[in-house]
Amino acid sequence: MNKVFVSGGSGYIALHCIARLISKGFNVKTSLRSMDRQSEIVQSVSKVVDCSDKIEFCELDLTKDKGWDDAIKGCEYVLHIASPLMLGFPKDPDDIILPAVNGLKRCIKSAVKNRVKRFVMTSSFAAIGSGSKSKINFNDNDWTDLSNQDLNPYNISKTKAEMALWDYIKNLNENEKIEVCTINPTVVIGPSLSNDVGGSNLAIRKLLDGSMPFSAKFGIDLVDVRDVADMHIEAMLNDDAKGKRFLLSTKTIWYSDLAKILRKNNFLKTPKYIAPNFMIRLFSLFDKEVRLITDRLGIKYKLSPDNASQILNWKPRDINNAIIETANQLYDLGKVK
Repeated sequence: MNKVFVSGGSGYIALHCIARLISKGFNVKTSLRSMDRQSEIVQSVSKVVDCSDKIEFCELDLTKDKGWDDAIKGCEYVLHIASPLMLGFPKDPDDIILPAVNGLKRCIKSAVKNRVKRFVMTSSFAAIGSGSKSKINFNDNDWTDLSNQDLNPYNISKTKAEMALWDYIKNLNENEKIEVCTINPTVVIGPSLSNDVGGSNLAIRKLLDGSMPFSAKFGIDLVDVRDVADMHIEAMLNDDAKGKRFLLSTKTIWYSDLAKILRKNNFLKTPKYIAPNFMIRLFSLFDKEVRLITDRLGIKYKLSPDNASQILNWKPRDINNAIIETANQLYDLGKVK
C-alpha cells in the first residue's frame, strides 16, 4: 500500500492521523525529535489499530536541514503536522515563529523534490481570525491580520508558516508544483492516544482542577480531534481538496457554558461563578495568559467551515461527548486530582 509521511509523529493530532491512515491501509513514515519514543508511539497507536510493521520512524528537527529529503523519499503523500507549541510566553517570539516557518519550508521543499502527490499542512484558525476586535464572521478565505500588535507568538507562527506554504507553491514553475491544502482547526479537544493530552485540552483542565474560582464569558471555538484527523485524510485523498483551506469548527460556546456542561456531568470542582468582563481585563494587566482571552470577552465568533462540509462532506461529531471524554481522561491520567 502507499506510504504517507507524517511529521511530528508524537503529537496529539498526529497520533490520531497515523491511526486513521493505518486503519485505511496506508503505511506510515513519521518523524520524531528523539528516536527514544518509537515504542511509545507504537503503543499509543495500537490502542485503536494494529500497527505492527506499519510504522517507520526517522529523526528530524524543524530547525535543521538534515534528513528531510531522505525522510520523504518513497512517500506518496505528506501530512505536515509538526509545529512548535507555545508553553507560556517565550522571551524571544522568534523561538516559536522561526521553527514553524523554517520547518514548513524544509518539509515542502523536500516534498516538491520528491514529487509527492499531495501535501497537507496542519495550520490553524490562528491563521484565519486571531486577534480580531471588530470582525466576528469568518470562513475558509479569511486571514489573520499580522499588523495587529496584540497577536501572540503562536498566532503569528501559524499565520506566517501557512503564508510561507502558499507563497512557496505560487513561486514555483508550473512543472514543479505539487498539490497542497491546509487544515485550519479551532481549539482541538477530545481523547488523546498518549499520556500527552494536548495543549488545547488545557482549556478544560483549568476548569477541572479547582484552581479557577470563576469562569469568564468569552467565546471558545471547539472541534473534536478525531474529526480533525478524519479531515486530514479526506483532504489528502479528495481530488477537489487541492488548493483549498479547510476551517474546522464544530461549535462556539461561552467558556462559562463549558464550565456548566462539566458541572452537569458531576465534575464539581468547576467554577459556579462568572467573573464580570471588567475584572478579567483588570487581571490581564498582571497575567499574560489572561491577556490572551481579552479580545474574545463577550464575543462569540460565527464560523463557516463551508469547504469541509461541502467538499469533504464533513459531519461533525457531538462536541459535548468530546468535552466529557476529555474530562474523564484527564482524571484517569492523573492530570487532574
